[in-house]
Amino acid sequence: MPEFKIQHITKYAYDGFVRDSANKIILYPIVDIYQEVLKHDLNISGHPQVDTYIDYYGNEVGSFTYTEPHNLMMINSQLSIITHPRPLPLDNIFSAEQWNDLFNLRYVVPYIDFLKQEYFEGLSELRPVVESERKVEDTPY
Repeated sequence: MPEFKIQHITKYAYDGFVRDSANKIILYPIVDIYQEVLKHDLNISGHPQVDTYIDYYGNEVGSFTYTEPHNLMMINSQLSIITHPRPLPLDNIFSAEQWNDLFNLRYVVPYIDFLKQEYFEGLSELRPVVESERKVEDTPY
């Protein structure tokens, strides 16, 4: 079970003093059977109260307002986690069926953001390269 120590620092520096700075932070680690959070410290300049909620995708999100005049704000997130092995999907069905299953998920929330093909200017150049390397038996699993 590997243990990871992670630090993320966000720093805002302003030319002059600002106030009533409204912020949203998405720095909370996922807690599930594959990841155990040992410690999480979140330090924000001015020590504002952070209100948290769970978003549509199940992520913990924080919001706060820093009301004191300031020209520098830092958000420092430090955490220690232990990860547990995640089993891979079973790869025991035909590749065409796996690709079809993936294709059918493209409009299903919460997968839509990950499976939606976005505009890519170089797609016409990239597609022949990928197709030349791809084998019929290749699977997405």
